[in-house]
Amino acid sequence: MLGQPKQVDCVVKEQGEREFRVMLEVHAGEWLRSRVLSLLEEKLNVYAGFVLDGQMQSLYPASSKENTVIVLASVQPIPDMVRPMLEQAVRAFERHGLRLTWNPEGGMPSGGTPPPSGFNADGSGRATE
Repeated sequence: MLGQPKQVDCVVKEQGEREFRVMLEVHAGEWLRSRVLSLLEEKLNVYAGFVLDGQMQSLYPASSKENTVIVLASVQPIPDMVRPMLEQAVRAFERHGLRLTWNPEGGMPSGGTPPPSGFNADGSGRATE
């Protein structure tokens, strides 16, 4: 959520998978914000810091920058004016061993990133049978 630049929106790890996905969610209408590029830049910097400064590893001990990908997940297609910034961010992240991906067409569910399969919504975090 671009309007909450200091917050990491979602961390997802599928059961049995090694990779952690740190999801930067862009909800419907957020691409229309007047300061969208500066908000996105600030949010990407927060995400890079979260992974590189050890905050993520303190919360998720099995994580490392090598098995983490930052995913820009958008409900709507990513505007053309944003893509050069994302391509620049990819190059900057790569210099630090980070990966950044996105789907140009968007397609994230409007309610946000769905939980991993088998996640129990009762808050226990235990997988359902």
